[in-house]
This record gives sequence, structure tokens and C-alpha cells, in this order.
Amino acid sequence: MTKPIIFISGFMMLCIILVASWNTFAKLSRINSKNNELTFMGSSGWQWHNKSQGLQIKRVEGYLPALRKVSESKEYASLITITEDGSYRGFVFFNQDCEEGATVSESVFYGTHEKPQLEVLHCLHGKLVYMKRWSAVPNERWRGRVGNFEFNEALSEWDFTPLQHAYLKSVAELI
Repeated sequence: MTKPIIFISGFMMLCIILVASWNTFAKLSRINSKNNELTFMGSSGWQWHNKSQGLQIKRVEGYLPALRKVSESKEYASLITITEDGSYRGFVFFNQDCEEGATVSESVFYGTHEKPQLEVLHCLHGKLVYMKRWSAVPNERWRGRVGNFEFNEALSEWDFTPLQHAYLKSVAELI
């Protein structure tokens, strides 16, 4: 009678250990994958600004900071900076190698009643890049498509406070 109980107890413990080990492995894999986003496309110096939203920040002495987010598909990273005149510049870096100086362009229809927009990708630092400028805090769904390259980013969910603080600090004058 005790042999079946010992066998069943041992089997249950083995199952519990296997399930716990698998859950630990899965969690560590997710953490490692998320942390790999900090070095996406070989860049360095990024830190988490809001890890749950996937927002990263990069601060370099003497420069205004930048925010970025790596797409869930890992096909591109969206990056926003603030300029010395207070406007915002956006870049979408596609994880696609290219020849420096090359461009890709296409006329794209975004709505049935809209005129086509000429969309252009530039090759900068060996990657295809889409660029845009805003005079105020971008608070929109930023999307674009050029050929097989497409992006869609909800900038209204981004926290631009660190960029705004750094800009205000850079232009402040002591009285």
C-alpha cells in the first residue's frame, strides 16, 4: 500500500518541478528578450524609461535626450528627439541593411478622398530611415508605408516629459 503512495507522491513532485522549471525558463526568456531591445540594431546607451510600454531613453552629455520604442515585430524602431528650437523630430529605423545615400520613394494613398503622399526612406548609417518633424508635441498615430516597409506607432501613449524637461533646462536663463 505504501509503494503506490510513494510512487504517486514522487510523480506529483516531478510534475511540479517540471512545471516550475518551465515557467521559470519562459519568464527568464521574456526578460532576456525585452532587455535585448536596449541594443536593438547594434545601438548602445539606451535605458528603460517605461519598460511596460517599451519606451527607452538615451542621454548623452552635451545633447538633448532621445526616446525610442522597438516594434513588437522587431522590424523597426521609432525614435523621437527634441531640437534646440523646441520642435520634435521623428525617425523610424528599419532593420534592413542598405547602401549609404540610397533612397526609396513611393506615392501612397492613405484615404480614399486624399491625394497621394510622396513617402521617402533614406539610407542613414546603413539602415533605411523614415523622417518627420513636428512643431509641437506629437500626439497622433504616426504611420507610414513605403514599398514593403510599414510602421504604425501610437505617439499619444508616449511620455515626452524627459525631452521637454531637458529642452527647458537647455534654454533656461538665470535671472
